[in-house]
Amino acid sequence: MKKATIFFLFMALLTGFAQATLQVGEPVMPVVNILKDYETLSRYYVSEVRLWDDFKGYDASMHPLKEADFLKQNATGKYLPLRLVAKDGSLIYKLYPAKLPAESIMRALLEWKGGERYKFYLMEGKKLPDFNFTDINGKLYNAQSTKNKLVVLKFWFISCKPCAEEMPGLNRMVAGYKDRKDILFVSLALDPKKDLQAFLKTTTFSYAVVPDKDKYLREVLKIDAYPTHMIVDKQGTISKVLGTADELVAALNKEAAGKWHSSSLVN
Repeated sequence: MKKATIFFLFMALLTGFAQATLQVGEPVMPVVNILKDYETLSRYYVSEVRLWDDFKGYDASMHPLKEADFLKQNATGKYLPLRLVAKDGSLIYKLYPAKLPAESIMRALLEWKGGERYKFYLMEGKKLPDFNFTDINGKLYNAQSTKNKLVVLKFWFISCKPCAEEMPGLNRMVAGYKDRKDILFVSLALDPKKDLQAFLKTTTFSYAVVPDKDKYLREVLKIDAYPTHMIVDKQGTISKVLGTADELVAALNKEAAGKWHSSSLVN
């Protein structure tokens, strides 16, 4: 995660330099460069696409869209969420018709990224479904015990390589909130308690670990990608659902500081 953070900082510097030479409303980089191939499109998503954050969205003709409408259209895979230069450095995206063959791998990437974000968006703003979790140390987590707490959830399983690779970074994040007694870090794993205990003998993970949550994750929350992260606010409402640890770090920073806007797009 440290390398990823350095990469994001480097890309932010490059973006800032590029935006200083571009006019407001222009793409942060030429579309032809973004859609050159799968790798360039992937790198663009990593460096420029933050649809989980506060942003303003527009259709192809630059008409403002509500958040739900923007994300729903973006989920079709027909559009590239093209970031535009903003005077104040804020996030502005335009739905740019990508015109990629339906069977192309790049179209599949747009559908996957757009579909995942729209699915997560539809979960946000709803109460976390009834839960009664007991971690491997016997500690109970339910609506009563988490009342007036921010709850940060990670969904994972032992054989998920990306799930394990992000743990050192998550441990550093948890350490950064050691004085925040109002924030709980809890992970829901698919694996049984015995296997998790064996895994944790050789791997340090600072979250509480709840075993055997396959049914809750698959049938109740409908989670089908791992790792996935979720922030639940102090009222028990799902605030953010995120796909990467880097997104979680940034989102939790805003959530913990109370900096989310009530609406992220033009109404």
